Amino acid sequence: MPDDSLGDKLGRQVKNIKGGLKDVAHAFTDADPERRTDAMAGRVTGMRSRTSSNAREGMSKDELYAEAKRLGIKGRSKMTKEELLRAVRRA
Repeated sequence: MPDDSLGDKLGRQVKNIKGGLKDVAHAFTDADPERRTDAMAGRVTGMRSRTSSNAREGMSKDELYAEAKRLGIKGRSKMTKEELLRAVRRA
C-alpha cells in the first residue's frame, strides 16, 4: 500500500480536530443548560469564558491549540500541552 501523502495526513488531522471540538461543544452545552440566552434580558448568561478550567484540563493538546488560536495567543505552535493549558487559562 503506498504511503499517504502529506495532504491526506493533514486532512485527517483537521477532521479529527473538528470532530473533537464538536464533541467538546456538545459536552458543554449538555452539561450547562444555563448557557442559554436569557430572553428577558436579551443577553447570554453564564458565559464568562468559552470553557471552564476543569474542562480545559481534559482537553487534548490539539484542542488546547485550537483554543489558543481562537484566543490569539502568540507562540502557541512551540508550546507543550502544559504551556498551552497555562496560556489558555491566563487569557
